[in-house]
Amino acid sequence: MNFEFKLPDIGEGLVEGEIVKWFVKEGDMVQEHRPLAAVLTDKAEVEIPSPKTGRIVKLFGEPGQKVKVHSPLVLFEISGNKSSAVAKSAAAKREALASPMVRKLAKDLGVEIAQVAGAGPQGRVLESDLKSFKSGTAPAQAPAHACVKATPRVKGLAAHLGVDLSRVKGTGPGGRIAEGDVRALAPANPIVSTPAGTASSGEERTPFVGIRRKTAEKMAQSKRTVADVAHADECDMTALLALREELKMEATKRGVKLTFLPFLIKALTKSLREFPNFNASLDEAAGEIVVKRYYNIGIAVAAPQGLVVPNIKGADGRDLFGLAADIAALAEKVRTNKIEVAALQGGTFTITNIGSIGGLYADPIVNHPEVAILAPMKLQKRPVVRDGGLFIRDMMNLCLCFDHRVIDGADAAHFMNTLIRHLENPRTLL
Repeated sequence: MNFEFKLPDIGEGLVEGEIVKWFVKEGDMVQEHRPLAAVLTDKAEVEIPSPKTGRIVKLFGEPGQKVKVHSPLVLFEISGNKSSAVAKSAAAKREALASPMVRKLAKDLGVEIAQVAGAGPQGRVLESDLKSFKSGTAPAQAPAHACVKATPRVKGLAAHLGVDLSRVKGTGPGGRIAEGDVRALAPANPIVSTPAGTASSGEERTPFVGIRRKTAEKMAQSKRTVADVAHADECDMTALLALREELKMEATKRGVKLTFLPFLIKALTKSLREFPNFNASLDEAAGEIVVKRYYNIGIAVAAPQGLVVPNIKGADGRDLFGLAADIAALAEKVRTNKIEVAALQGGTFTITNIGSIGGLYADPIVNHPEVAILAPMKLQKRPVVRDGGLFIRDMMNLCLCFDHRVIDGADAAHFMNTLIRHLENPRTLL
């Protein structure tokens, strides 16, 4: 008999998901719980497991196509006879339950995944299971082209500079090769051979799907809706950096890395209490400004799959070390594509930390339906005048973008003054 599997409700308030990729094809025999597809919801990629054991008759939708919740996703052919049950049992013994990412890691490590005892739900093999199984031995050498972890842009740069990626040790998340890793091994003056008189030609087209398209939709909606205004000021971070040095030993004992970001979040939540309209949204249908009395601070994370903004729930109730742990945990989940949908919902204010890469000024787009976003810029030593004297201080520019429909310019200036006062007197954040 046939069984029609519909896209389940995979997140509160979500009405559709975008098919990112299929892990199966029509005609395949699949076991219950085996991943069928990766579906993009609110910027979170979620694996949809098979609810049955059977043969795939039809797949509804192509990668990049959106599917409504409770709409058909897969049509199965289910056999109910005894022989099929025996075959199912035998197949279940042969095939380990694991995500595609874990299967790839097993292949890279040279581990036969069927021999690994899974510690996850229904015996699912986890990454930690593989590492425990492989403990004490060197990973198997996989073909260079299979082991390389790099974006198409980095691969193109390596080809341009004449760098063999199989010789490059990646310093990015999960050993991913970054642009700087490639440039470090490049010849001082790379020679690019181009026949004289030959102009470059052609073009490359990339599918506009997944997180890239989801980001584009949200940004376009924000620009159509929000009356955005920018305000920038500078902040003396010298005292904050000194306090961070004092707390580093305690942070190490607690197993966290203490950056300036937890201090910024603490200062931000204190400032939002004094200026609640910055922690709000505009309900146009009801004609009301909705002020949030909770503080879910979003942190923009750049990941291989795109920009994702998880948020720290109840950030005002966390201390500096707790915030540091939360930031690290959310960033790791985003970069390994394991972030939960709930962590991407309910944000009230966003920080986009572009300054860790560089830049003195930015004009970030408000993460609608929020009404404000803050971009801390590059932290650097600058000469500044204090009491008629010239001093070298650790300075940072702060760029605020806000929705002028809800917030006036004078309020933005007062808000920034308050935020800077907290940052320049960091012991008030303890």
